[in-house]
Amino acid sequence: MMADNYAWVLHNGAEAAAVDPGDSQVVQRFLGRYKLKLTHILITHHHADHCAGAAELKRAHGCRIIGPGDMHLPFVDDIARDEGVHSVLDESVEVIHTPGHTMTHMAYHFPALRALFTGDTLFGGGCGSIIEGTPADMLRSLIKCTGVEDITSVYCGHEYTEENLLFATTVETENKDLWQRLADVKYLQARNMPTVPSTIAVERATNPFLRTGSPDIRNRLGMADENGIAVFAELRQRKDNF
Repeated sequence: MMADNYAWVLHNGAEAAAVDPGDSQVVQRFLGRYKLKLTHILITHHHADHCAGAAELKRAHGCRIIGPGDMHLPFVDDIARDEGVHSVLDESVEVIHTPGHTMTHMAYHFPALRALFTGDTLFGGGCGSIIEGTPADMLRSLIKCTGVEDITSVYCGHEYTEENLLFATTVETENKDLWQRLADVKYLQARNMPTVPSTIAVERATNPFLRTGSPDIRNRLGMADENGIAVFAELRQRKDNF
């Protein structure tokens, strides 16, 4: 289950914060290697592959956990709420509520670091599956994620980029930026290298779920005159069956 997961660690050389620690041991090893004190954990949503290591890390380090107000996350100390702001490693962190994958899903934006942690909402070249929400929920959440600066780095929860881009080429065949990105991603994957982070600008240019207005996509789907939510829903259904 954890083979394609990402857990992220930010640090200042002495203290650290972890995002979505599905596996406590991986994070513990990193902290030990660099002699870091864990002060915070940020959780995007309640699925085990994103939070199963949080309680153990909290016991080991006495850190504070920021996350959704969710019955599945009883160990959260500081509730993350839409447009709320927290301080982590002396950095301001803005909370963005991004329902769709789960209804309490949150993304975390570090504006000074130009970093956005999107969990299972916005992926490289794709978006999360819709489990608890609706296509309209997910589309609104993706649009909210793109409200940050274009140069912002996107740190997502899984290494799904190549598969996502392969799907994207079936619905937008004339996008040169997309084909170049796919070639770059294939090069990285062939060398067992990560394809993330990307940037908001790259996602805008190549991610079909952010491009519901593309004439190429709409014509491929036979939905030239449909609204964006209908186009998005069709894209998501096709990706589910890809």
